[in-house]
Amino acid sequence: MKKKIILMSKSLLVLFCFFICTSTPIFAQQLDSEQVKAVYIYNFVKNVTWLNENEKDQFIIGIYGDDGFAEQLNKTLSKRVIKNKTIEVITIKNIQEGKKTDLFFSAANQNTEIANIASILRGSNTLLITDNSADKHSVMINLVNNPEDSAISFEVNKSNIVFEGLIMSAELLLLGGTELDVATLYRETELALQTIRGREIKLNEKLTEQRNQISSAKIKLKTLNENLTQQEKVAGQRQQELNVLKKDIEQQQRSIKSKELQLKQVATQLKVAKTNLENQQSSVHSKEQENVLMAEKIVTNRNILQQQQQQISDQGVQLNQKNEELVEREERIDKQRFYLILMAFFITLLVLISGLVVLLFVKNRQTTRTLSRTLENLQNMQQQLVQSEKMASLGTLTAGVAHEINTPLGIAVTSTSSALESTQKIRENFETGNLTRTAMESYFNGMEKSSNLNTNALERVIELLNNFKQVAADQMVGEEREIDLVSYIEEVMSTLSAEMKRFRVSYQYSGESELVITTIPGALAQVLTNLVTNALKHAFESKELGNIAINLSKTEDNKVVILFKDNGHGMSQHVLDNIFEPFFTTKRNSGGTGLGMNIVYNIVCQKLQGNIKIDSKLEQGSNFHITLPMKLKA
Repeated sequence: MKKKIILMSKSLLVLFCFFICTSTPIFAQQLDSEQVKAVYIYNFVKNVTWLNENEKDQFIIGIYGDDGFAEQLNKTLSKRVIKNKTIEVITIKNIQEGKKTDLFFSAANQNTEIANIASILRGSNTLLITDNSADKHSVMINLVNNPEDSAISFEVNKSNIVFEGLIMSAELLLLGGTELDVATLYRETELALQTIRGREIKLNEKLTEQRNQISSAKIKLKTLNENLTQQEKVAGQRQQELNVLKKDIEQQQRSIKSKELQLKQVATQLKVAKTNLENQQSSVHSKEQENVLMAEKIVTNRNILQQQQQQISDQGVQLNQKNEELVEREERIDKQRFYLILMAFFITLLVLISGLVVLLFVKNRQTTRTLSRTLENLQNMQQQLVQSEKMASLGTLTAGVAHEINTPLGIAVTSTSSALESTQKIRENFETGNLTRTAMESYFNGMEKSSNLNTNALERVIELLNNFKQVAADQMVGEEREIDLVSYIEEVMSTLSAEMKRFRVSYQYSGESELVITTIPGALAQVLTNLVTNALKHAFESKELGNIAINLSKTEDNKVVILFKDNGHGMSQHVLDNIFEPFFTTKRNSGGTGLGMNIVYNIVCQKLQGNIKIDSKLEQGSNFHITLPMKLKA
C-alpha cells in the first residue's frame, strides 16, 4: 500500500512540474495559482465522461473573462492528448459561444454572471468550471482559494453534473475536492423561490392597480368626448387638458409594458428554479432512503442494547435474591451450630448433626460459587460497555483524521502527477537532443517548488497520523506515564477538529503554556473525546455556530484544574441531578445509550483519582471543572 502511494505521488509531482516548465514567466504567486488551476482542468477532463465523447476528435476548452489565463492554458495543453483526443483552448467573448465547448471556465471577475451563464449553457452537455463563486446552486465544479495557506481546492455540485448528462469518476474527489451538501442547497433554493413568488405577487398587485387607473382614465376620456360638443367655446383649453391626459396614459401604458416584460422574466426564472428544485428533490429523496436504512440499523442496535440492559437488570435481581438466600442460610447455620453445642452431650446424635452441618456447608459453598460467577459476569459486561464506548470515541477520532488527511494528500498527488509529466517532457527533449539550459533551469525550479509543496502536505499528514497514533495507542493500552498536559490536550483536540468543523464548532485554548503531570493519557483522551462528542450531540443541536474552550490552571495545593466550557443550550436542573447516572439520556429515541457521562465520571474519579463538577443553566452554556493530581498515587 505504501509503495502505491509513493508511485502515485511521483506521478503527480512530474505532472505539476510539466505545467511549471511550459508556462510563461510571470509573478511567482500568480504563476503557482494558474499552474494549479491548469492541473485541475487537465484532471477534470480526464475524470469526466461526455455522452458523445466517442464521436469527438478533440476536447474544446473555453475561457471566459481571463485572456491571459487562456493564452497560458493554450501553451500548456495545446500538445497534450487526453483519451486519444487533442485539446483546443479558445477565448469566449459571448456566452452563447460557450455552448459549442466541452469545458467552460468562468474567471473570478465574472462571478456575478454565474446564474446567467449556467442558464444559457443548460442542455448543451458542457462542464461549467467557476473560480471562487458564491453561487453554489449554479456551479458544477468550483475552485476555492484558501487565503491562509494559498492552497487551491475545489467543490463539486454532483446534482448539476448529473442533470447535464455528464458522468464523474469516483477518483475526482481524491484530488482534494469536497461534495456540496444537497440538503443545504435545497433549503436555499426554497428560500429563493419564496422571494421570487413574493416579487411576482407585488408585480401583479401593481399591474392590477395600473389597469384600474387606465379604466378610470378611459371613463374620464369618454365623459370629455360627450361634453366636447357642448364646450366648443373653450375647446382650446380643453384640448390642452386632453393632450396632458393622453401623455399620462401613454406613460402608464409604457410602464405596463415594462412591468409585463419584468413579469415574463420572473416567470422564466421561476421555471428554471422549479427545474433545479425537481432535480434536487430527486437527489434528496435518495439521501432520505439512505437515512431510512441508517435509522433501521440504529433501531437494531438500540434493541440489542435494551436486551443487554434487561439482562443486567435480571441478573441484578437474581443477585439480590441470592444474597437474601445466603443471609437466611447463614442464620440457619448459626442456629444449627447453637443446637450442636446444646446437644454436644448427646454422643449418639453427634454424628448425625455433624453430617448435617457438613451437608449445609457444601451447599453454602456451591451458592457462593454461583454468586461469584454472577458478579464476575456483571463486571465483564461493565468492561465490555466501557470498551464499546472506547471504540466509539476511537471511531470518531478515525473519521476526523481521515477527513483532515484527504486535502494534503490530494495536493501531494496533484503536484506529483504534474512533476511526472514534466520529467517525461525533459526526457523526450534529452533523447531528441533539444534540451536547453533554460528548460533545465525551469525544470529544476519547478521541481523545487513542487517538492516544497509535496513536503509541506506530507508533513501535515505525518503530524496528523502521529497525533492520532499516540492518542489511539493511549486509549487502547491505558498505561500510566509522564506527559505535557498542554501538548496532549492539543493532540486530542486536533484529532477531533474535523468532527467539530462538521458541526461548525470552533475551539480555543487558554491557560498554562506547559504543565507536566504523571497520569493515564488514554483515560484522559477518552474523557475529552466523550465531552466533545456529548457537546456536539446535545449542546449545539439546531445551532448554526458554536464554541468550545479549554482552560488549564494549577492550584495552590499542587493540583491541575481543566475547565471545559461550551456556549450551547445548557442543562436543566433535572439533567444536572442525573447526568452521571448510568443509562440516563435525553436522546433515548435518537440512539443515546446514557453511558457517556457515567464513564467520564468513573474514569475521572477512579482511574485518574480526581473529581468532576458541572455548573450550567439553560441557554447559558455548560462548564465542566475537572481536578486531577499532579501524580497518581500508587
